[in-house]
Amino acid sequence: MTMVVLPLMLCLHLAAAACTNPTCSSPPCAAALLGDVGCTTVSGTETLKHELVAAGGTISSNAHIYGPFEAGFTSKQDSIIKNWGCSTPSVVYDADGGKDINVAEKFVAHACNIQFPRTVGTEYIGVVGPCGGHTGDYHFHRSFSCLYSEAGGHSSKVGDVASYSMYGKWEDFAGNKLPFLDACGGHFGPTPESSGANVYHYHAQDRAPLTIGCHGPSASGGLVGISQCRALYTECGDGDQKTIETADGSVTYDLFCPCYDADGSNVGTKELPALSTSEISYDASGSTPSPSSSPTPVPSPSASSSPTPVPTPSSSSSPTPAPSPSAPSSPTPSPSPSPSAPSPTPTSGGKVDAAVRAYLGNIQITSVALMLLLRLLY
Repeated sequence: MTMVVLPLMLCLHLAAAACTNPTCSSPPCAAALLGDVGCTTVSGTETLKHELVAAGGTISSNAHIYGPFEAGFTSKQDSIIKNWGCSTPSVVYDADGGKDINVAEKFVAHACNIQFPRTVGTEYIGVVGPCGGHTGDYHFHRSFSCLYSEAGGHSSKVGDVASYSMYGKWEDFAGNKLPFLDACGGHFGPTPESSGANVYHYHAQDRAPLTIGCHGPSASGGLVGISQCRALYTECGDGDQKTIETADGSVTYDLFCPCYDADGSNVGTKELPALSTSEISYDASGSTPSPSSSPTPVPSPSASSSPTPVPTPSSSSSPTPAPSPSAPSSPTPSPSPSPSAPSPTPTSGGKVDAAVRAYLGNIQITSVALMLLLRLLY
């Protein structure tokens, strides 16, 4: 796949262009790695100043929706990098690009030893603004946070991605539920427009691919797994992996591969939970999305809950050991309690009765055991 990679901020010098929603006639399809993967359908208001957008500025509808990747940092962005607070811009030069915005910001923060992104007064300092986009020809890489309200149930629609709709990140905000998503970033479920029908649609997400990884659903009309997603891109598994240093440690990263596994890695192979569950959402308070555990099986009744068996002569589990007969020829004696048998502890009321009954029960069991023994002997 031949790709023209423009420096990250070069579009500051380009005239704004209308967004073009792509088509995917036979999904799944590869999505553009740098360029439109969809278009927004609503406008929003930016909360803080970022680059050319003032605090309170309007983000118009039909803005570009891009995938997760930045296009690289070079000397052409020196002034921008210095404005981030990085005194030596060259430490973050990266002509290749191909890192998702989240990893790119962690890389800059670590290399420049700064907090990044951050807010200073009414200005937001980051690769993208708080709403999730940047530059004069405004395009989104993540979040869409100013295009929908975090309230109620399912997030509202923010855009169109080929033939399907893109929504904010919540499956059920009031219920604190986030959606299980496939490798493309979509799933089947009801939406505010579907009248209860389960339809394929996308959600913004806090982890890569942030917007979409590919155009779904699968060829069979189901969810798209990570291997299916990676098969759509020559950039996945092409040998250009890099080790990226962040404050959280080293990250092995396959540049421009937009298909991420359950651990958030685009080189790992742990399948996404959405592919192994019929559930469509999970509790957002959990640190890692995973299907709910299967119901705990009802335990089988334990041996102790069964009726107490009549002891056999050799049983060592009888409450009180059976006394030995005084002589083989003697008539069947009436059993006497073993001298070592404990006397019931005096208690009050019904507790005394219960203790006495238990004690007499032990004697009765001992009598039966003794009679059986004598019959076997004679």
